Amino acid sequence: MNPANIIYCLSKLFDADLNSSKREISQSELKISKSVAEIINTLVSSDQFNYEDEITLDLINELPDYYDEINVIETNDDGNDADDEWDDKENLKEHYIPNTYSIEFMKEVVDFADAKDSSGKRRRSWKTVKHRYRSLPDQNYISRFRKYLSQQGTKRQKTQNIDQIVYKKFLNAREQFLPMHDIDIQRWALQAAKEMNLDEFQASHFWLATFKNRHGICSRKITNIVTKREISNFDDIKKSEEEFLEKFRQLSRKYSSKEILNTDQVGIEKELHSTRTLSFQGEKKTLGRVSSKNATTHSYTIQPTISLDGRVIGPMFLCLQETNGRMGDIVKRHLFEPKNV
Repeated sequence: MNPANIIYCLSKLFDADLNSSKREISQSELKISKSVAEIINTLVSSDQFNYEDEITLDLINELPDYYDEINVIETNDDGNDADDEWDDKENLKEHYIPNTYSIEFMKEVVDFADAKDSSGKRRRSWKTVKHRYRSLPDQNYISRFRKYLSQQGTKRQKTQNIDQIVYKKFLNAREQFLPMHDIDIQRWALQAAKEMNLDEFQASHFWLATFKNRHGICSRKITNIVTKREISNFDDIKKSEEEFLEKFRQLSRKYSSKEILNTDQVGIEKELHSTRTLSFQGEKKTLGRVSSKNATTHSYTIQPTISLDGRVIGPMFLCLQETNGRMGDIVKRHLFEPKNV
């Protein structure tokens, strides 16, 4: 990246003429320009960078929808505060100024401000609410909280909810060893956004990369395939594996390594299945589910035999799948017969 090009683009965005006569530069402008220069230098020298967009609940000047609720928090007829709970130190909340407000915080503020006495009047004045929740700039925030709660939260909070929903679906899919890809995550995210009426959400590639990085998800090669039946009988299979290994250790002591043989069939795939999936970093085995293991092999398999000391024993068996269990004469006549098969 060229810093000069970035500065040129900025001048176009601000419709500023860099060739105009010099003007007096204030200390504030100089300070801001130094900060921007540091940011540009960092981006230019970086191999990659992430851009994060945050939505904050800042008070804007134009609030016509909320002015009708200015007097929503009432006082007693004598003009005094509705109560003096703000004198109670136990009700004093910690003084802080967060950049955003959570749904839980908004609900707490609204419930506290809207609490009513036996006569149906609000018990607490703005002074009491302000003393308890020091981060509220002014009374209009209570009205804004009510509106956001009625709309199921802010855009940022809805985006966080989408993240949680998609991650839960991803966990459920991988627990069943289903192959997962980027398009699946994006489809789930768009479905969740539609249900929340968040039409501007696009499940972009940047959002996808951020989601995967946040949850430690990456593309992995599937090392083992299992069927649905094997998943349901996983505990039994694990127990059988442990029993076999224990029995092998006992019997192998009586034989030499050249006397211990292993034979296995290696099949040619018949059912095309995904060889990679999104899963979690660091896992020892990445499993993928298929409809049928038999369908993942072709109409023949090869079956070699090797000894424990690494030698190939005898010829390699070629197992052909025929309808009647026998090979036809025409097939035999044209069949290639290598010496080691």
